Amino acid sequence: MRMNISAILGVLQAAAILLTAAQGRGVSTTTMQHAIFAGDQSVQLALQVANPIPFLVTPNTDIWPTIRDVANSAYRDPSGKWVRLSSSVALIPGDTSFGDLNGDGYDDAAVIINKPTNDGSAHYYLDALINQNNILFDAAEYSLGSNIIINSHQIENNKIVINGATYELVGNALMNSQ
Repeated sequence: MRMNISAILGVLQAAAILLTAAQGRGVSTTTMQHAIFAGDQSVQLALQVANPIPFLVTPNTDIWPTIRDVANSAYRDPSGKWVRLSSSVALIPGDTSFGDLNGDGYDDAAVIINKPTNDGSAHYYLDALINQNNILFDAAEYSLGSNIIINSHQIENNKIVINGATYELVGNALMNSQ
């Protein structure tokens, strides 16, 4: 994806202006949601422009990503470098959900990964993989700690729900929204 950074900054600025102008003025919920969506998309696109993925990621073959697409995605290792799944970033099988996380109408993915610490002990993260131009990439993560048991995992209403805890993608961050 080749994007002009000034265009992305322009969209982000327009979203910020809309949100600022709308505060306390009785603007419709739909207008507010569109402004927030534009801001979130700008942050996610800026992430890719500022730090492009240095290897080819195979595009999804359909508008709905699959577990194969998750396995081919670009992830960030503990140092923040883009990598494929490896010993530094391992996917936890069975803990993957699909659904729209950023409101663009396309399915994204939520996965649990292990990024082992320097001493080799497990450290688990919830990762939000955003689907842009039919390529999934790691847009945000949330630390879950070193000892987890996942009983339920799904995406509902643009939010990730794990064991009853809710996480929301805001720009390029996952927030626990309980």
